[in-house]
This record gives sequence, structure tokens and C-alpha cells, in this order.
Amino acid sequence: MKSISTIMGLTFIGLMILALGVATAMWMETLWINTYVETGEVKVAWTDWMCSDEGPDPQAGEPFHNEEGKNVAQCIVTPEIYDEEENVIKVNITLVNAYPGYAPVITLYAGNIGTIPVKLLEYNISEYDEEALSVYLYIPEDTQIHPGDSLPIEIQIVINQEAEELTTYSFELEFTFAQWNEVP
Repeated sequence: MKSISTIMGLTFIGLMILALGVATAMWMETLWINTYVETGEVKVAWTDWMCSDEGPDPQAGEPFHNEEGKNVAQCIVTPEIYDEEENVIKVNITLVNAYPGYAPVITLYAGNIGTIPVKLLEYNISEYDEEALSVYLYIPEDTQIHPGDSLPIEIQIVINQEAEELTTYSFELEFTFAQWNEVP
């Protein structure tokens, strides 16, 4: 009797092992994913510029005027520093033969030459002689620049009555752009 129950027990265990073997002998297919993440580029450069002095000298307004249409002063904008890809990242604005009342408007275009939209994060102007010069910045309210587009920034420099003859005045402006989703 013991041998029949042993044989039946062994048979049961064998059937269980066989059932497990069938269950693990199923057909399978495995899938893989290779993932590559390419990041974009935040890159801004001065792409164009112009000065309002293209003939008779622009004036600051009363009491100054240029009814005679004199073309005495000159506004010159030239590239000063290029990045490693020959993009202009700094321009030099020079006013030659300027005099009290002369007030050109310089328009600079900050171009998004990268692949990610950017916004103006901050700008700074260095100290300058505020008695001799008045400097006005005109920056659009929405400063977001999409790739391939540009943002006009206007700078008006007014030579005040207090400016001295044969004197050089200077200042620097710095504009910092960041990816659009990090600028409040």
C-alpha cells in the first residue's frame, strides 16, 4: 500500500513539474528602446542695427531745433566683438562731432540664432555723466524671441547743454537673455 501511495504521490509531483515546464516553455519576444536626448541651444547675437541720423541731425526737442537741416554730427555703429562662429555679440556706438541738442536713436536687433525661444532676463547700464548725457531705452514689453526672429531695442542718446566741448563720454549696456520658461 505504501508503494501505491508513493507512486501516486510521485506521479502527482511529476505532473506538477510537467505543468510548470509547459507554462515556462511559452514563446516570448523582448523589445528594447534606445533613448537619445539632444538639447537645444540658447544663442543670441546682434543681427542688425541702424541709427536715426541719416541726414539732418536729429534734435532733442525744445529748445533745440534743426530747421536749417544741418548735418553736423555723425552716428556710427560698428561690430566690436564676435563669438567663435563670427556672430556679433558686441557693437560700438560712436557719436562724432556731437553737440548739445543732438539726439540720435540707435535701433539694435537682438536676434535669436539658437534653437530655443529666449526672453530678456535683465539689462544693465554702466555709470555715465548724467549731466552731460541722457540715455533712454525703449524695450518692447514682450521680449520673447523665437528662433530666427529678432527683438528691436532702441537707445536714444541726448547730448545735454551741460556737455563740455572736446570731451569724450562713454558707458556700456549689457543685455542678458535666457530660455523663455525661466524668465518670470
